[in-house]
Amino acid sequence: MTLDERIAQAQRHVDGGRRIVERQREIVARSGLPDSIDLLDLFERTQLIFETDLADLLKKK
Repeated sequence: MTLDERIAQAQRHVDGGRRIVERQREIVARSGLPDSIDLLDLFERTQLIFETDLADLLKKK
């Protein structure tokens, strides 16, 4: 996989992760259930990994 392909894949992960985090925030806002909050925390930590990976790839370019 080329660097450009890896960047494109990482960008898709970041974009998809943002949508997931936003949906989960809406669920937490409605329910506030501990399980929903825990899941949001997990999604936010995963999103940080995606964004860090993308930033690292962009630095290599």
